[in-house]
Order: sequence, then structure tokens, then C-alpha cells
Amino acid sequence: MNRTGRALLLAELLARRAPLLRMTAWTVVEVLPAALCGWLLAQALDRGFLAGHPLTGCALLLAFGLATVIGAYGSRQVYPQLADVVEPIRDSLIRRVVQAALSRPARRAQRPDTVTVARLTRQVETVRECLAGQLLIVRQFVFTLVFVLLGAASLNPVLLALIGLPLLLALVGFVLLLPWMANRQRAVLRAEEEFTKLASNTFGALRDVVACGATGRAGAELDAALALQCTARNQAAALAAARRLTVAVGAHLPAALILLAAPALIRAHGLTTGEVVGALGYLTVSLEPALRTLVQGLSASGLRLAVAAERLAGAVDPAPAANSEPDTDTDTSTSTSTSTSTSTSTDRTVRPGSSFAVELRGVSFSYHRRAEPVLDGLDLRIARGEHLAVVGSSGVGKSTLTDLIAGLAAPDRGSVSLAGLPPTRIAPSELPSRRVLIPQQAYVFAGTLRENLQQLNPTAETAELERVTHLLGLTELLTRCGGLDAQLRAGDLSAGERQLVALARAYLSPAPLAILDEATSQLDPAAEALAEQAFAERPGTLVVIAHRISSALRADRVLLLDTTGALLGTHDELLADSPGYRRLVGHWAEPVGTGPGPAVSRPAHHR
Repeated sequence: MNRTGRALLLAELLARRAPLLRMTAWTVVEVLPAALCGWLLAQALDRGFLAGHPLTGCALLLAFGLATVIGAYGSRQVYPQLADVVEPIRDSLIRRVVQAALSRPARRAQRPDTVTVARLTRQVETVRECLAGQLLIVRQFVFTLVFVLLGAASLNPVLLALIGLPLLLALVGFVLLLPWMANRQRAVLRAEEEFTKLASNTFGALRDVVACGATGRAGAELDAALALQCTARNQAAALAAARRLTVAVGAHLPAALILLAAPALIRAHGLTTGEVVGALGYLTVSLEPALRTLVQGLSASGLRLAVAAERLAGAVDPAPAANSEPDTDTDTSTSTSTSTSTSTSTDRTVRPGSSFAVELRGVSFSYHRRAEPVLDGLDLRIARGEHLAVVGSSGVGKSTLTDLIAGLAAPDRGSVSLAGLPPTRIAPSELPSRRVLIPQQAYVFAGTLRENLQQLNPTAETAELERVTHLLGLTELLTRCGGLDAQLRAGDLSAGERQLVALARAYLSPAPLAILDEATSQLDPAAEALAEQAFAERPGTLVVIAHRISSALRADRVLLLDTTGALLGTHDELLADSPGYRRLVGHWAEPVGTGPGPAVSRPAHHR
């Protein structure tokens, strides 16, 4: 395990010292049979059966049975303490990995990142399960080893050399093999993740793979990745012989040495028959099972724990990548600017030196490495205080555009900036104060209406809340629920009412940029017009992904996205010059008596 993985686990374990200490105390009780078995066997033979006192021998054996019962009770008490250690660690790791994942741009509406999913669903569970197993195995072996050596010394000190030296040799050899085993286990995990990632990318772009006749190549790549995974597993399994050799040298060899040396030990060192049997009892009853479990556990779950902890440590504390974001002042795209608006507003908070609320330069984005880009070389500039409507058929990239502007996705090429600053360079805790995104799926959480509305602006006063609810048409809901402090249940609200709550929450946000991604799709036209008018009068910039073409009539400018390109202009300009826009509006013929109209700028094409 590398340093970061050790540091991660050590920090988590140290935070739970109390249950660890309780588990250690119960471990002493649990290993009581291992500590007493050899001594009681020796006494039962020497003072009991061999001395002609069978009742004494039976009593000593009964004492060993009682110690076993006490040990079983101690073992039972270990598990609740173990749960108090590993379950909170699992919860803590999930929180830390999720927080790290959310701090980086996530591609919403994309297939989940398979590596992140593996970390959450597999590696965190691997750490939990393997850490529990290692705590059980290691603490039992350590206590068993100490008690076995103390017990052997109590029988006869000469037994320490016969037991300790082979055991030390076996443990040193096994420790030296652990790095090789860990490398093999890392290779297995890497091969599994590469195969999963390749399969996800291939199946996600299957249409394009078939269309370009690359099914044979794609199948060959999958076969090669699967073969690499099988090879890694076979190489990891090949070290199983080392585990058996460790047990043979550490536990079986001392037993053989004691048996071979027993006659000489009895003559020269006064060793009794009971002491020989007791020493063998320590080896076969106590040490051999503990050593076998330790070797099997460390070479299996221990290695998985080490590798998974390393991966999670990398996910929780990722190394900062240098120059990870394109420079916003440099545009390598050959496309021309979409448009520049002169609309301004003094009610905006804009980074000094930037005259635009939103700026996209040569932005390209695709959902899969092999798929056609959804946006390709798109240039767009939205001025401060401007109201922009984005229209187009389903699947042309409208929601993708909002994700890029909101910082929920990073472009494959080009740059995005909010008031001159890339969203990916804005701290996640600061993003909500710069932009607010209202998706089509409205979220209402359990709590009062006041708590829902104040989520993005906790200091909003009652008067402001009441003004906004009236402004957005929530008065009827406010009355029906019983006021701002009434408890809300999302299931009791209609889809339109949930959208109104989400809109009011966003309206109260201090963010100067509001993005409505079909956020009024469940409202009737009158309610939609009321909501959009309220947001248009709200200080700041407004971007609306239009659910109805009527939204374009209320906007300063309209961005049309379709499969042939992107056009930006006013409603009248697009109506005059774009057949695609006329189809959306419902005009299937060229307008009579209209001229060519003002020129409409055309950015780089996109899919």
C-alpha cells in the first residue's frame, strides 16, 4: 500500500479509537483458548493421566472446554465493536469520494463515468469488507502469536527457538512477497477498469461503430482487453503456492522439529511428555489456523484493501492537473464570432475586464469519444442583462449548452467563461452565487415552503418571499398550504406547482445569471408567460431553453440550434431568413412581402 492509501486508512481508524480499544479488550477474551490450550494439555497429561490421576486430567480438560466457551463469548462481542469501526468508515469514504466527484465538472445526461461508479459501488465496499476482514485476522493472529510464544516459554524455554525461528523465517519471506502480490492485484484492477471503460465507450457509440464498418476492430479491441484481464487474474493466482509454503514453514516445520528433537530434549533438558504434547497443541490448535488465515487473508482481501485504498485516496485527494483548462483569452478555433450585443445592465456582478455575462469560444462537445459532437466549434457571446432564448428540435444540444454554461460539463475543445472566468476554475461553493440553473425536473424537498424558497438565499425576509410568490403565481398554493411555514410534501403537489416552487427558489437566488432549461414545461401558456416575464425583469442575465416558441417572442435574441448549423438573431430576423425557424414557429411558407432582412451571423456548424 502506498503512503496515501495508508494515510487514508490510518486517519479513518484513528478517528474511531474507542471501538478499536473495546475490540482489542474482547480479543484478549476471544484468544483465551489459544493461550491456555498447550499448558492445560501438558498439565492434564503430566499431572493427570500419566500420573495416575484421571479425574485431575479430566478436570483440566474441562477447564479447557470452559475457556473455549468464554472465548466464543468474547468472539461474539468483537463483532458489534467491529461494526462500529467499519460502517462509519464506509460512510465517511462515500461522503469524501462523492464530494471530490462533485467538485469537478460532471457531464449530466451522459452515461455515468464508469471509473467513478466503480469507486463508489465496488472499491468503497471492497474497503469496508476487506478492512473488516483484516481487523479480524490481524488482531487475532497477533494475540495468538504472543500467547503461543508465552505459553511455549512457560512449558520450556528451549521450545521458543524451535517454534520462533521457522515462524520468523516464514513471516519475513511472506512479507517480501507482498509487494509482488500487490502489483499483481493492481494489474487485475487496472485490467477490469480498462475493459469496463472500453466496453462502455464501444456500446455507447455502437451506432457509429456499425455505420463506419468498425465492428470487427471494436470486437478485436474488446477481445484483447478481456484477454489482458484473464492474464492478470491468472498471474495473481499463480502466487498461491507461496501462501502454502509460508504455512508449511511457519507451523508445520516447527511441529516436525519438535517431534524429531523430542527424545533429545527429554534427555538433555528435562522436557516431559505432556510438555511435548502441549507444544504440539499450541502449534496445531492455535498457531497453524491463525497463520493460515493470516496468509490467506493478507494475500487476498489484504491486497484488495491496499489497492482499493490507494485508488480511493487518489479520488479523495486528486493531484491538481497543470493547465487543465484552456486559456479563456486564447481561441484556437477558426470559426467566427456568433454575435455581439450592445445590451447592458448595471445590476450585474461581472469580473472586471469582461463585457459579457457568458462567452463560448470554439466549443465542441460529444458524449462519447467515438460519437459525433453534439456541439462543434460553437461561438456565443451573451451580454450583461440580456435575455436569450434557445430553440431547436429535441436532441440538438440545448440542454448540453446549459450544462456547459452552468459548469456541469467541460467542453472537449474550446473555452467557456462566466463573466470572464471559466466555470471549472470557480470553487464549487461559489458557483451557486454566480449562476442558477432550473432544470425541467423540479425538486421540492421535505420541509416548509419557507425552507424550500430560502435554500439559495437563507437571509430572504418574509416580505420578499411573499412578493416573489405573488410575482410567480404561487399565491393559490401559499393559501392552500397554510402559509410559508406549512410543511410541503412533493407528492401532494402537481408537476406545475413543483416547477413554480423551483422557479421562485431560483428567482430569490443572488446569482446574476439564471438558466431555465425547459423549467416551465409543466405550466400552461399564461403561467409560463408570467414566470418568464418575472425573470426577464429580474436584474441580471436570462437564458431560456424554450419549451414553446412563444418564449422566443419575449427574448432579446434567439439562438436556433439544428442539425445544419446554429443561427443567432432576433425573432424577426430568424423568421425572415431561416426556414428551420419558420417551421418551428409554424410558418411553412416564405413570408409574403418581406425582404431578405438583416444579416444573421452564423457560427461554426455543429451536429
